[in-house]
Amino acid sequence: MVNSQGSEEPTEPQNTPTPVGPVPLKTTDPTSVGGFELLGRIGAGRQAVVYLGRNNRGESAAVKVLRAERRHDRRSLEAFEREVETLRLAPDSLSPRLYSAGWDGEHRYTSSEYLTGPSLEELIRADGPLNGADLRQFAVSISQLVVELHRLRIHHGDIKPRHVLTGPGGRLFLIDFGVAAIGDGSLRRRDLFSLASVILYAAGGRFPYEGTPLEISTRTMGGRPEVGVLPEPWRDTLRKCLEPNRRFCPSAAGVLRTVGRYGSWA
Repeated sequence: MVNSQGSEEPTEPQNTPTPVGPVPLKTTDPTSVGGFELLGRIGAGRQAVVYLGRNNRGESAAVKVLRAERRHDRRSLEAFEREVETLRLAPDSLSPRLYSAGWDGEHRYTSSEYLTGPSLEELIRADGPLNGADLRQFAVSISQLVVELHRLRIHHGDIKPRHVLTGPGGRLFLIDFGVAAIGDGSLRRRDLFSLASVILYAAGGRFPYEGTPLEISTRTMGGRPEVGVLPEPWRDTLRKCLEPNRRFCPSAAGVLRTVGRYGSWA
C-alpha cells in the first residue's frame, strides 16, 4: 500500500484504488532534494508532495517538499515551519524521526523516517474494522500518543485515520503536524474529538456523524454521535468527546483509562 506519510489531504478522489508502492515521478517533480534521490511519490496534498528518497548510503526517507505554488505563500510557509518545530520537539515514539529540514535551492523540504506500514485508513479499507483485543490495543495505543503529546503541550489539531501510521511491531505514529500548536491549548478539544473519532473509525469503519449533509448538520448541532459500534463500556466516555456543544469532556488520560480498563469483552 502507498504510505500517505506527510500528506495533508489526498488530491485524488477517495474511491481511487490504492496503488502498491510509490507511484512514478511526474515530469514536473524534482529528481533530488536534500541529498536524497527521489524514487517516486508516496503522498500528495494541497500543500506538499511526499517522495520516497534514498541517499548515497542507501538509506530511505520520506522527503516532503512544499509545492512550487506555495513557496511564497505566507500561511503555507508558516504551516511548514510549524510542522518542523513540532517534529523537533516530539519524541521518536510519537512521530516519524525527523532527519533534516531546510531549503535546497528553491525547494523547502523535510526528510524523515520512512514508515512502510499502512495508515489506519488504508488498514480498515483493506481488512475491515478492528474488534476484540486488536481494537482494544489500537485504542490504548492511540490514546497513549495523545496523552504524551498533551503532556508535552503539543496539540496536533488534525488527527484522522490517514494521519495515523503503523510502524515496526504494530506501533502507531502520528504524522502531519501542519496545524499543530505548541503551548496553546485551543486545539485540545479538537484533539479529543478526533481521538474518539479515530477509535470509532477503527471499530466500525465510519465516522461519528454520517448521512446526508442535512442529517450530518442536524446530528452535529444536536450532539448525537453514532457510537453503537463501540464496546458498551466505552460509549459514554467517547460520546462525551464527540458532543460538540459539551462544555467539559474527558481528557486524553480519561479516554486511556476507559479503553484500558474495559477490555474483557469479545
